[in-house]
Amino acid sequence: MKPLHSIIIALIIILSGCNGNSKDNLNEKASVSALDALPENPLLLSPITFSINPNKAAMSTLYGNKIAFQHAKSKADSSYPNGAVLYEVNWKQKADSLWYGANIPDQIISVEKVQFTGNAVPKYELYAGHPLKKVASNDENKRIALILSKRLAETP
Repeated sequence: MKPLHSIIIALIIILSGCNGNSKDNLNEKASVSALDALPENPLLLSPITFSINPNKAAMSTLYGNKIAFQHAKSKADSSYPNGAVLYEVNWKQKADSLWYGANIPDQIISVEKVQFTGNAVPKYELYAGHPLKKVASNDENKRIALILSKRLAETP
């Protein structure tokens, strides 16, 4: 009878470890919402590079459409061709509840769009607020230069 009790206790311990917690781990706060005034969802484009600013508890990812991504892969310069579109998405950071010591994106702070047309100077747009709306920017040239200075993140 003792082995039967041991087996039952072992099964109870094993089965109690199988947590039926179906908590959805999708980070919706870090996503683009349907209420945002963006022309397209930049999070669906190809990521080019990312950066983290621990002093400001912020992180950003530079996304590009197919034209911009192919250019970033093949050339290490800022002379993107016509039709290339870059999006710099900036988030606040928050601690990850699932991984100790890790940080994940929180709410989107801003989205910057740089679009290359036939003009010599690319078109710059800034989206900020909640929901994201197009706002004016005082330092367009500085932001364009900073975004264009970023290179494709190399992975092994």
